Formats: sequence, structure tokens, C-alpha cells
Amino acid sequence: MGIIIAIYASFFLALSQASLKKSFRELPSSVAFLFDAIFALILWVPLALFMGVHMDQLVAALPYAIVSAILSEALFFYALTKGQLSITSILLGSYAIYTVLFSFLLNGERLSQWQLVAVVVTIVGTLLVYLPSKFSWSELKQMGAVLWPLAAAVGIGLSDTLSKGFIDKSGDYSFLFALALVQIPVAYIYLRLEKQKVMSSLTDVFSQARKYKQILAGSFFNVVGTGLLWVSFTYTLASIASPITATSGALVVLFAVFLLDEDLNWRSALALVLVFIGIMGIALTS
Repeated sequence: MGIIIAIYASFFLALSQASLKKSFRELPSSVAFLFDAIFALILWVPLALFMGVHMDQLVAALPYAIVSAILSEALFFYALTKGQLSITSILLGSYAIYTVLFSFLLNGERLSQWQLVAVVVTIVGTLLVYLPSKFSWSELKQMGAVLWPLAAAVGIGLSDTLSKGFIDKSGDYSFLFALALVQIPVAYIYLRLEKQKVMSSLTDVFSQARKYKQILAGSFFNVVGTGLLWVSFTYTLASIASPITATSGALVVLFAVFLLDEDLNWRSALALVLVFIGIMGIALTS
């Protein structure tokens, strides 16, 4: 069950990446995150209330939700604006490595030998998808081009691990409810740090909805995919769910091939084969 939900999460995250790929720089990262937080509030709160929220667990959930909103969400948006997109993508795509590592160290998750092999194959295939054909060495020399995406990847791995520990004890929908609430004040602080105004940002985007439709769609799909990721944590290990959701980059390649008639080079083809073998291996060994 958890593996199936994680695959759906990867699908929606892929739709998000495809929508945001060429348009995320049109808005300040804090404004883009604001809309992500708004969609989370609209979608996650009713879902959590419908599925059942343990109100007595909300106070305990808040520290984990705040850490997740900052490290796994806001920092991710900020890192996307730093450096060359190809370099940023592969560094951010490595978050599954840190999730597996932190899950082993902090949550005591143990994978069987064949599960570990399948996870490693999946991660290698994912990183191969993101590997650029050429680097801009001048961009790479700028510390921010590497530091922020790498910090975001580590942050996602750490926050996912900590959140998984809480979800195991208290349930996914209580955490989802708390996360939807805390992302709004985090988004406000983020806007203030980038000297953006809430009302003017909302007015600009809604008045030019056609111009920003890809960003709005990308934020919507990101919230759906992220929500499914948290739900998958209830049914399987973070060490398994996280590598599967990280394969969203491979699905973007498939979208480009089948929907946009783009050519499939040998490296992307190899990456897709590895991802498929890895996911099948995870499914068969879990």
C-alpha cells in the first residue's frame, strides 16, 4: 500500500516539476512558496479533518511540522533559485540518500539486503536522470550554487526522517493538519525576509493568472504529491518511500518523450531502466 501511494506521489511531483521547470524564476521564491502554502491549507486541512485528526497530538506535532515547513518546503524553494538549474536539480535529487541515512541512524530503519540493493539502484537511476550533459564551472565555483541545494537535500532528508518518527506514533493526518497550519506563518516570514508584501503578491498573481498558470499548477501538483508522500509514511519505511518519490525526475523524462516527442538519449534510457528495476525490486522485496 505504501509503495503504491509513493508511486502516485512521484507522479504528481513529476507533474509539478514539469510545470515549474521553466517558470519558477518568474516569481520570487517566497511568493511561489506562499501559493504552495495556500494550496496546502485548502487541500490538506479538509482531508485531515475528514480522515481524522487527533487534536490532543497537535501540540506535539507542531515542532516537527515547523521543521518540515522550513527544511523540507521553504528551503527547497529558496535553493531552486540558486545557481545553474542542472546542478541544482541533481543536488536536490540526492535527498533520498540522506533520508535513507538519517532513517537508519535516527529511526532505526533496517532494510534487507535485497531491499537495500533495490533502493541503491533506484537512487542511482534517479541521479543519472538529473546528471547534466555539461557543467557551468563558473557557476559551480560560486558557493551558493552548491551550498544551498545541498543544504536543502540534507534538510529534506532530516525533516522527512523526523516527521516519519512522529507519524509512526501519532498518525499521518494529525501531522498533515499541523503542517498545513504552520506553513502559512512560515510563508509570511519568508515573504518578509525577501521584502515582499502579501497582498500585492496575491493581487499580482491572481490578476495575471494566465501568465502564472504554470506556477499555480506546479504548486497545486506539488502539494498533492507531498501530501501523498506523508500518507505513504504510514504504510512503509521512509527509506523506501523517499527513493520512490525521488524518481519524479525520471517521470518528467517520460512525459517529455511521450507527450512532447522529445528524443530519448542513451543515458536517460539507462536511468529509466534502472529506476524501473529499482522500484520493481522494492515492491517485490517489501
